[in-house]
Amino acid sequence: MRPSSAAKREQILDAASTLFVQHGFTDTSMEMVAQQAGVSKQTVYSHFGCKDDLFTAAIRCKCDRYNLVDLLVREDGSLRERLLDIGRHFIQLILSEEARCVHRTCVAQVDTQPQAAALFFAAGPQVMIQGFTDMLGREAELGRVVMEQPRHAAIQFLMMVMGEAKLRSELGITPQLSDEEIDRYIVSCVDLFLRGYGYTEGQ
Repeated sequence: MRPSSAAKREQILDAASTLFVQHGFTDTSMEMVAQQAGVSKQTVYSHFGCKDDLFTAAIRCKCDRYNLVDLLVREDGSLRERLLDIGRHFIQLILSEEARCVHRTCVAQVDTQPQAAALFFAAGPQVMIQGFTDMLGREAELGRVVMEQPRHAAIQFLMMVMGEAKLRSELGITPQLSDEEIDRYIVSCVDLFLRGYGYTEGQ
């Protein structure tokens, strides 16, 4: 992809992310994205064939910016260190204003526009779950943990990490948990998870 083409793609993704947060999937048009990005509608379609593709790319781009995919394939450091990094980046992502707004919109429109929720799940949570499942499967094969169902373990960890911080965020409960409180909770989640799956420090 030429530099100018790559730059336009980033412009389009940034514009789309902003509009999907502000207006939701249903009320955001490709024409609106083109206007926001300062490009022609034809340019938007040349990069993303339809609104579904654009929405999916915008969600994946957001995940990429939090380095979650890279963290799932890292091999340096202990498993505990890697899980701490995954937990911290994951909670930052799901508590971000953009992620919260898109999630709220998908839930609010699930009865009338189930397509948006399905796209969101496939582009975000499902990619994260699968990548984490693959990572844990590799750890199990190496004998570092004992788990028969890596996918179950991946979901258990991610749901546990969301915890009270996610619930307070969704319901608008104040005060929100401090960064220090969230980090202490993530450390406890990682240690509980590793004990449950037979991990020994130093492996």
